[in-house]
Amino acid sequence: EENFNGYGVSVTGFGYRWHETDPRFDVSSNPLEPNLQGWVVEIDPMNPSAAPIKRTALGRFKHESAQYVVDAQNNIAFYMGDDERSEYIYKFVCEGKYNPTNRAANRNLLDSGVLYVARFDANLSGQWIALLPGTVGVDGKALRDNPNFMGANDAEVLAKILIKTRMAADAVGATMMDRPEWTGARPRIKGFQEIEVYCT
Repeated sequence: EENFNGYGVSVTGFGYRWHETDPRFDVSSNPLEPNLQGWVVEIDPMNPSAAPIKRTALGRFKHESAQYVVDAQNNIAFYMGDDERSEYIYKFVCEGKYNPTNRAANRNLLDSGVLYVARFDANLSGQWIALLPGTVGVDGKALRDNPNFMGANDAEVLAKILIKTRMAADAVGATMMDRPEWTGARPRIKGFQEIEVYCT
């Protein structure tokens, strides 16, 4: 089972004592409540009456900013840090393209795409590892065959990967960082292959 302490769940309430104010935060009565936390919620500042949207495709962890970059072909990606010791840097690449002249066309870009986690190597290179059911972990098995993510089909497996994003990053051998936060990106003219990403 995932380590709830990393999400602020502990006997003492991680010092915040949320469970004393709202019983839904008492995990002894509501053990799945932590799964409802740690998601990016998008608001539309141009439409105050619009309902906030939980963007589950970006994974569940302690998101620290979501820096977007649009390349010359209008592909769009978001770079994110997980603000916790020994956690990771992520990238989400939208399936659809950004439309600079049609706000409504961009409304659902965060519904579908691929979530990646960063691995850095000793030779100063690295790679983005896709967190997908078929991705092979350090144990030599696809994530769909890992007991933490098994499901009736790949859609269910992907849902479990997104709920247990940190565990999936562990499983594929991503590089642990020290509270990565405040990602920034400087695109180059050749697109995603040469974007510089910075993280504090």
